[in-house]
Amino acid sequence: MADIFHEIDEELKRDKALELWQRHGKLIVAFFFAAVLVTVGTVLWQEHQENKRQAEARSFALAMEQVAQNNLPASTALLADLAKNGGGYQVLAQLQQAALKVKAGDHAGAVAIYDQIANDSDAGKPFRDLATLLSALTGFDKADPAALDRKLEPLAAAGSAFRPSALEMRGLLAIRRGDYKAAKVYFQAIAEYATAPGGLRQRATQILAWVGERGGA
Repeated sequence: MADIFHEIDEELKRDKALELWQRHGKLIVAFFFAAVLVTVGTVLWQEHQENKRQAEARSFALAMEQVAQNNLPASTALLADLAKNGGGYQVLAQLQQAALKVKAGDHAGAVAIYDQIANDSDAGKPFRDLATLLSALTGFDKADPAALDRKLEPLAAAGSAFRPSALEMRGLLAIRRGDYKAAKVYFQAIAEYATAPGGLRQRATQILAWVGERGGA
């Protein structure tokens, strides 16, 4: 008797399933097909992105190889393409472009690239800060000292990764304008900065002695 009830129950289930399929079959197929398309699309997009990253990495490595070989036309072309379409390597390519301009004596062109990176909200903060520092360093001899000092001020704040270098440049700017007391403050901060590079701290100590002889005491 139990087998009969089981068979009836199975028949009812099949009837309900058949009714459900007849009423909603097309919708179920469409939904399943859409889900498959989304999954396939996601996999293909991830594969495309990975292939793109690998291609960008190869292009950047080739550009660096051309730079090492002093092949300026080839390296310039490769870096220009990466700087425009390089994705994760875009900022690195821009920094290398600027370095080549510095090497060629085009300091104004290099500063323009550094400032572009510094003002690019899509670039990470470390890259923006580095570009700001390099911009100030590259334009140090010709740029307006007051403008450079304002540019360096945020980098000289406590907690900045580039604080020691920014303090040194601000100190040199103070010396340029003859403000030895301000210079002493900057170089004293470097000399007492426990985590500053040893060479920079040593240089700061030497400059402090020089500044003291000129009224910075």
